[in-house]
Amino acid sequence: MSERMERFLAWRDRVAGGDSERAIAARMGIGNNRVGRHLRESDPPVAETVIDFARAYGVNPVDGLVAAGLIQQDEALRAAASDPLRAASQLQLLDELTRREKERLRGPLSTHDPEHSAETSPGRRRFRRDTTVGKGLLT
Repeated sequence: MSERMERFLAWRDRVAGGDSERAIAARMGIGNNRVGRHLRESDPPVAETVIDFARAYGVNPVDGLVAAGLIQQDEALRAAASDPLRAASQLQLLDELTRREKERLRGPLSTHDPEHSAETSPGRRRFRRDTTVGKGLLT
């Protein structure tokens, strides 16, 4: 059995709380043979059945798709972030960036922190630009 399948089965068992395949099938309103074929024997599990299973147990289907290895965690995160970012106005985005920058500037400064580098003049500090903040979010 693959590591991916083991990870999915662990997620499935955690969500189902020890329910048998027969109980899972009854909760999903399908035959228990389909549960066995689609959620245990198929590697990777069948996406539609993973989604139906998650909905039957009231959990996020995306977590099941990630656990099954059908989508990657970073893909799920980008998808979750892209719609709100696209819907935000420029003013809202600027307000959020300003808030984050103020928060970062108020935080403790460390000489070991590669994001911060001090200028030689006392009392003034210069910060390196973080170019990784939005990388890949809108693609």
